[in-house]
Amino acid sequence: MIGRRGVLAGAALTGVAAAAAAPAIRRWIDAAKRGDGFRTLSADEAAKLGHLGEALVPGAHAAGIAHYVDHHLSVPAAESLLMLRYLDIAPPYADFYRSGLAQLARSAGGRVANWTAIAGSLAAGTITPWDDAPPAALFYFVLRADAVDVVYGTEAGFERLGVPYLPHIPPGARW
Repeated sequence: MIGRRGVLAGAALTGVAAAAAAPAIRRWIDAAKRGDGFRTLSADEAAKLGHLGEALVPGAHAAGIAHYVDHHLSVPAAESLLMLRYLDIAPPYADFYRSGLAQLARSAGGRVANWTAIAGSLAAGTITPWDDAPPAALFYFVLRADAVDVVYGTEAGFERLGVPYLPHIPPGARW
């Protein structure tokens, strides 16, 4: 069971990751708008990631969650800003996402997915079948944290939350 300290530590790590990701997020939004291809994820995996990310954090699909994850899967693990790194999960990180997304496809049974219901089942750990992937609740937590980074880890995201944007090291480019 996760206690109050664990939750606070996780929230702090998410905040640190969001602040660190801010300068690059504009690139992922632009890449998503241009329809740029993916380096690591297949188009199908990216589509599932985008839809589930949107169900977890509204605005994640348009903000480029699939491009964000794809980019960080293609860099050395020490440079990745994915939540997996901060949870000290061993690379390669692509296996984590691929197995979770493949499990989602099996759970949906080829039907058009109700992503909101799937997100709820992931959070509750009741999604079935779910046997050849990381624990459903962990997959949910990691993907939701990555989506939060993309949507709210920007100056505009901070503004939407009504929180002053006070970076320790300001981004190198205006966005």
